[in-house]
Amino acid sequence: MTVLTSSSTVSANETTLQKEQKLFSEYFVRLRDAFLNRLFDLRPQKAIRRLQYLIFLFFLTGFLLSLRFYPLRLWGEYLQDIFYYLFNPTYAANYIGNPFRSFFLFAYTAVTDARTLQYLPIVLAPFFIALQSAAIYLADIFELEEIRVARAFIWEVALSGSDETIRVMQGEISEEHRTSPNYLIGGPGKVIVDLDSVALFEKPDGTPHIIGPTGKEPGGKATLDGFERFRQAIDLRDHYIELRDQDPKSSAVKSRSLDGIPITATDVRFMFSVYREGQKPDDNHPYPFGKKAIEQLIYRATSRVTPDATNPSTFEFSWVNNMISLIRGRLGGFMNEHNLTAYLASIGMPEFEKAKQQEEKIVEQIQQLATSKTEDQPKGREIKPPPEFFARYKIKNLFAQFAEEFTKDSKDRGVELHWIGVGTWRTPIEIVPEKHLEAWKISRENIGKGSDKAMEDAKNEATIQEWMSLIQDVPIAAYQNAMENQIGHKNTIQAVILAFRQQLIEAAEFLRANNKIVSPDIVQAIAYIDSMFGYHWAGRP
Repeated sequence: MTVLTSSSTVSANETTLQKEQKLFSEYFVRLRDAFLNRLFDLRPQKAIRRLQYLIFLFFLTGFLLSLRFYPLRLWGEYLQDIFYYLFNPTYAANYIGNPFRSFFLFAYTAVTDARTLQYLPIVLAPFFIALQSAAIYLADIFELEEIRVARAFIWEVALSGSDETIRVMQGEISEEHRTSPNYLIGGPGKVIVDLDSVALFEKPDGTPHIIGPTGKEPGGKATLDGFERFRQAIDLRDHYIELRDQDPKSSAVKSRSLDGIPITATDVRFMFSVYREGQKPDDNHPYPFGKKAIEQLIYRATSRVTPDATNPSTFEFSWVNNMISLIRGRLGGFMNEHNLTAYLASIGMPEFEKAKQQEEKIVEQIQQLATSKTEDQPKGREIKPPPEFFARYKIKNLFAQFAEEFTKDSKDRGVELHWIGVGTWRTPIEIVPEKHLEAWKISRENIGKGSDKAMEDAKNEATIQEWMSLIQDVPIAAYQNAMENQIGHKNTIQAVILAFRQQLIEAAEFLRANNKIVSPDIVQAIAYIDSMFGYHWAGRP
């Protein structure tokens, strides 16, 4: 509260004159800044005006130096003759010669006098020293190898407002303009941008200035302000890429299936461009583009960091290579998400249809051989369809959908994928280990074994094996044993029957042990054998 009271007191005690002096000083500072901003404006037309100011100051300096040897009185006499000649007809009629010509001859003599020119180095030396110092400083900032480039740039931006032109074509600065100050440092200057390109320049305050095709600009050129520097150019054409192992940059996409088998996608083709924001090409704009997309592509570019190299961070702008890497990653991810059998299946739809037709024929023949219409009609076994197989056209459709989704999701990145086509899958035989092939075979067998038909076949096979075992034990084994002991024909028959009896007893005991009901036929068979031989079986249940 004390401070506010003190300030209020000071403000109240301030006189009108003090207020006006304060306002004058504030406005004078603003006027000075506005004058300096106008004087050192970086636009080319302002540079020409500065050159005019400099020429005027040069002659004014020469005039002031000449006053030491040609007094102001002499200059006044020649000026007086001009006024009399213009406004006094009598004086003009009697004047011999031309007063204008006499004045200019006198001024030329005064300025070019040796006594006046001796001061010329003193006037010019600071100018050229300042120009060279500024050029050295600028060359050091922009890491230029030749100082003359920086010196030419300073002369242009400060005085001449040069119309030197650089050209952008196919997304690059033309080779003959790569040594131009407009490219190495910035404007003022001109730029020609072909129909297939767009360039981004940055103003001194960092504001981006996107320049598209300049065909409709005055003279076919766009104007660059002072220190407006080239940042990056982009090729607007549709880019068509083939990954066919033609060179290291176009190598095929290599990955592994979900079950670990190496797989290669060859002959992959795709086309992409800068995001066009829904604009359609026409005769005037064959390659439309969105300004936001250009900014996103350029300002989201990354630098390659190599800590062990001389230059740890190297900026290599290549949005085309970034797009190729993105497609490679997505296709490799697809290959990782499926087993080899999913897109290299050994059984296809033709085989499936053929097996189905054969099974229908078998059922039809069995029905013709059936003896009674009341009997249960036989049914054919179910033919399982082949495993899911991603044919090439399905891969194409999948990535056509991916192209649409990619463009929708990545429009902020400034890119647009138009279409993609996948050629063939290839498994390098010389690289695939034998165990991978064996694993593939096992996976194919497991698919078959998991079917209901395979389980039924396994059950029937186990039943047959058990019956074969019983037949080998009874009666074959019992008969061979009796023959080896030579017990006679009657005793041999008895031994075989007793062996059957033993099997029946074991079957009954097995059923009782598993809490199952013993068939009455088994019990009657055992009792019949006992009564037939009249034996008493000790411990019989």
